[in-house]
Amino acid sequence: MEKLCSIIIRTKNEEQWISKCLESVFDQSYKNIEVIIVDNCSSDTTIKRAEEFPVKILNIEKFIPGRAINLGIKYSKGAYICCLSAHCIPTNNLWLENLLAPLSDKSIAGAYGRQEPTPNSSDIDKRDLLLVFGLDSYIQSKDSFFHNANSAFRREMWDKYPFCDTSTNIEDRIWGEEVIKSGYKIAYVAESSVFHWHGIHHQLNPERAKNIVKILDRIPRLNSYNNEKFSVLKKNHRCYCVIPIKAADMTFENIKLIHSTINCLKKSKLIKKIIISTDYEKDSLIVEDSKVQIIKRPYDLSDRESSLEDVLKYTLEKIESSGDFCDSISVAEIIYPFRDSKVIEEMIKIILDESIDTVFASWKEVRATWFGEEDELKMIGGSSWTIPSQKRFGQTITSLIGYFTVTKPKNVRNKTVFEGNIKTHLLKNRNTTIVCRNNIEFNDLCDLLNHKLT
Repeated sequence: MEKLCSIIIRTKNEEQWISKCLESVFDQSYKNIEVIIVDNCSSDTTIKRAEEFPVKILNIEKFIPGRAINLGIKYSKGAYICCLSAHCIPTNNLWLENLLAPLSDKSIAGAYGRQEPTPNSSDIDKRDLLLVFGLDSYIQSKDSFFHNANSAFRREMWDKYPFCDTSTNIEDRIWGEEVIKSGYKIAYVAESSVFHWHGIHHQLNPERAKNIVKILDRIPRLNSYNNEKFSVLKKNHRCYCVIPIKAADMTFENIKLIHSTINCLKKSKLIKKIIISTDYEKDSLIVEDSKVQIIKRPYDLSDRESSLEDVLKYTLEKIESSGDFCDSISVAEIIYPFRDSKVIEEMIKIILDESIDTVFASWKEVRATWFGEEDELKMIGGSSWTIPSQKRFGQTITSLIGYFTVTKPKNVRNKTVFEGNIKTHLLKNRNTTIVCRNNIEFNDLCDLLNHKLT
């Protein structure tokens, strides 16, 4: 029978990773586990997300790495102890089984596993992780290196050598030094691997790291960035889409625009829920669809003083207050009836694949564009329309935020949707950007498109 393994996970505002981490932990082949979260006053939705899993949650206000681990172990029952960082995602379901295997040898004090970079890791972190955590497993009898982000040991070893509860860092190296000096060994288990988005060193030369990563990328066995196993990082990603509608828009004349928007969003496999945020009182004029949720917002969130960020924040708070959480949140207005569902998929994948805070749809304007008062107009970009377009300086990008914008919950919560690392997604088909602000315009356009010349 498998011995109980207590998995200690330290957290501090880990909402981006905790669900993926726990999903992978509870999918392990080694089933006899208990999971203990030691949280350091998270201010985001880390704890609420963790509560969706069968875990025990402890709080620690004054965080010291070793002290947090010791606290978790104190309230655990396992014969084996596993330490896992909340932002480390086991790459497969044999991770824990492989990590615990060396511990049957009493001469081995502890084991630690491989850490692999994600596609979003910086060049410095990719270099460090690939160089430090190799592909061959081995036993250390002199080297005291030990890393708690992905490690395990027997409880009896912790009884003898608890972690230092005063050191502000490298508590794992201190522990490793103690057990090696005492005649024990440490096992490195390459087969027990996790994705770790940040590295183990800091303040190194970025350009030098970039060059080293380029060399590492040429080694086929190490270059796994396009490997299908990265699907574990995207598995069960929950993207919700908000459709903001004012009461003035909620008429029978606009019902086609509403349904057109909903039907387009439903074509996306990556959008898990559609939410209509409105101040309108009558649900019957909106939609009857089990996949669409309606959230009523206050009237003052529809006046001129309110922003899109205000509407999104209120809507997200209502969603999360019901115990429902998403990994990314998007917005789509009903005025784009010819929106391309493929573009939606592309934009959500950008959030999944790149280190981007927000991405919004846009159009590259190639015509001469002027800005200012009527008698003081200035050409944007300072270029003349008489200059060939390929020789003009700069470019003019028109934001189409209502076409589709996708961001992360923390940006909505902090009202920083349009701050930080922002990216635009240029649309290729001009026709999909056509705006219809009511059903009359929509019908007129459809009639025009269907008209046949005689």
